[in-house]
Amino acid sequence: MTSQNTVIPTAAFTHSPESGLAIEARDVNKIYDAGGRAHHALKSIDIEVPIGCIFGLLGPNGAGKSTFINIMAGTVVKSSGSISIWGTDIDANPRQSRANIGIVPQELNIDAFFTPRETLDMMAGLFGVPKAERHTDEILEMVGLTEQADFYSRRLSGGMRRRLLVGKV
Repeated sequence: MTSQNTVIPTAAFTHSPESGLAIEARDVNKIYDAGGRAHHALKSIDIEVPIGCIFGLLGPNGAGKSTFINIMAGTVVKSSGSISIWGTDIDANPRQSRANIGIVPQELNIDAFFTPRETLDMMAGLFGVPKAERHTDEILEMVGLTEQADFYSRRLSGGMRRRLLVGKV
């Protein structure tokens, strides 16, 4: 079983934390109120992911994989514990933490009527990247979509769409 989301460091990250860890989680807990009863989605989670390591987050349905990833992404608030991404504490500096990662969702949510080039340009624009600083062609090459750059996304295979999602982050 694989996680529902993939966390990938952004190309903009330029330094290594002193710890040598890309991700460090200590005693992370998430408790939801389930009709007046406490539901522990995460219970005392400790994770260390060294820089340069390929890491898989595996577990059965309901194990808390998506909850943990969503906490790192800042879309879910943890109940307790600490998490650092590339040496940045997610509580002390949430904006930088979110800039340090990107999430590729399990769902393929790409507009079928945009080309990969248009999709990447639009995402860069939404994040305020000036046109002169966009690296659209480089990203398309990195994800292997140079030849498909100007095809409508609906013509891309499932694997190509997944690579486009990686390029968006």
